[in-house]
Amino acid sequence: MRMKRLLIISVVTVTACKSPTPAEQMDSFQSWLATAEMVGEAWLRHSTPDKYSRQTLELSQETLLQISRDLLKSPPHSVDSAALDNALTDSRGHVALMARLIQAKDAPDFARELDSLRANQKVVRQLSGSIESRQ
Repeated sequence: MRMKRLLIISVVTVTACKSPTPAEQMDSFQSWLATAEMVGEAWLRHSTPDKYSRQTLELSQETLLQISRDLLKSPPHSVDSAALDNALTDSRGHVALMARLIQAKDAPDFARELDSLRANQKVVRQLSGSIESRQ
């Protein structure tokens, strides 16, 4: 029984320490973009407080930055690294600007930035598909 527990703990530890694949990183990136989009939509509908929306977008931007750094340390060979870097950078920029626009209470510019984020999400989705199809 004790040996079985030790084996299970070892397997869990090794699995937990495994670096995410580029496809998993892209999935995480897309998930954070979707979070930013949902928060943006909620803020425009006045269904979330400014502070919560701004803080969530700031957290999203920080997390997107970390995922980008990790992903670009060794970019997947299946996509152009410059195109990937541009798409990730543009996404982070849209989210960061959205947070600042909440603070400024600038709904019209925020709505335009949210539309730009949505367009950029399509580019990220295409790049992610290229990564997944070649792994």
